[in-house]
Amino acid sequence: MLSQKNKSLFYIAWAKLIFAYLVSFAISFIVGLFFISILQISPETIFEISTKRVSYAATFFETATKLGIDQGILLFIWNTIAALVTISFLYTSTLFNPHNKSLFPQNIRKLFLGTKRMKILCYLPGCSKIEKEPLRRLFVWLMIPYLGIILLGLESGLTVSTSTYFFGSYFIGFISFIPHGILEIPTITFAGATTFSAHLLIKDNVQKNTTNQIFKNVEMFKNEVPLKKIILIIIFCLLIAGLIEGHITQKILNTLL
Repeated sequence: MLSQKNKSLFYIAWAKLIFAYLVSFAISFIVGLFFISILQISPETIFEISTKRVSYAATFFETATKLGIDQGILLFIWNTIAALVTISFLYTSTLFNPHNKSLFPQNIRKLFLGTKRMKILCYLPGCSKIEKEPLRRLFVWLMIPYLGIILLGLESGLTVSTSTYFFGSYFIGFISFIPHGILEIPTITFAGATTFSAHLLIKDNVQKNTTNQIFKNVEMFKNEVPLKKIILIIIFCLLIAGLIEGHITQKILNTLL
């Protein structure tokens, strides 16, 4: 079970992720409206860009639907996999520990323990000041949920802005997202907070402490995480969100349209 300090850190991480999502959503929504209204870019083009990442799962959804699997269950499976992958970044972070390079799996550890300095990602806030490469990579790795939720917010904002034009109404544009999103987004950010809270844990000390101490702190934090409880909460909430998106949201849209 998380200590009081780490529990507080977890909730701070969760709040930061939700805030990052809302801000990126708002920015991309406004940008989407600007592109369509001022720059006269077709809503179809923007919608295609905003759903490009999700389109890779189209084959999976089409095949599963033909097999008679419920749409809500498919959405639940898709979102649950994404949430669990987000959590996995915490549990794979030990692969960056140079003191464990001889442990299994050695080939993967060698890949993670590359000595070449990261260039693009080092422009992330705080990264360039970190001198030791393993700590720099760990810093970025634990920050991925934050970057991922910003990307999700940008995609969602663009999708809603284009839906507004497809449906001819701001209200319907938001309704196409709110019924399931009001539960789905807090749950996905809840999963992300499991990893991102470890990032906040080392953020202020990554330049001061030794590599061994930083990885020790992450390991202690990881051991405190009530993983089973978190996964059960995520599964329950995403199942409800998936069923809402697959059935209730669609029924509301059909009624409004």
